[in-house]
Amino acid sequence: MKKSLKFLVVVSAVVLLTASSLAQPFQEMRRGHRGQRMMRRAPAGILMVLKANQKELNITDDQLDKINALMDSSAEKMVEMQNANNLIRLELKKLLQDRENLDYAKIKATLSKSASNRHEVFIHRLKVREEIGTVLTPEQRDALKEIGKDRMRDRKMSPRGERFRRFRRFREPVKK
Repeated sequence: MKKSLKFLVVVSAVVLLTASSLAQPFQEMRRGHRGQRMMRRAPAGILMVLKANQKELNITDDQLDKINALMDSSAEKMVEMQNANNLIRLELKKLLQDRENLDYAKIKATLSKSASNRHEVFIHRLKVREEIGTVLTPEQRDALKEIGKDRMRDRKMSPRGERFRRFRRFREPVKK
């Protein structure tokens, strides 16, 4: 009797702890790092797509070398921007430590510096994308867009996409 009671208590504790840990929101969302993904993600994904579809897109090795050089210079600049943003966050953390004597003007200035840094990152990514587009021919750009559309179509058909599609009924009116 004692063994079965201990076993039942252990199993119920494991089930409850597992359920409660899965019920927590994603750590990325919980800590307010939603916009930080833009800073962390390297823009090298396009290079992998181009290499994987090199024959289909008729991309030359010279074009790949140019795009690779663009990505390397972009990565260096992104590291500099990320370091600048880390310094800004450290400055903000120091400003917020003294809760009794908060200097709202300095906090606002630091937050605006952080926002302008994020804007610079976004603009830099757009410029890199545009520079990659100039390396490719118009036919290659069109074929790349088609590959992107196919990937999105495949994602929508995946079970992951189906899981969230069921909630659309609350946003769209029901057609009869």
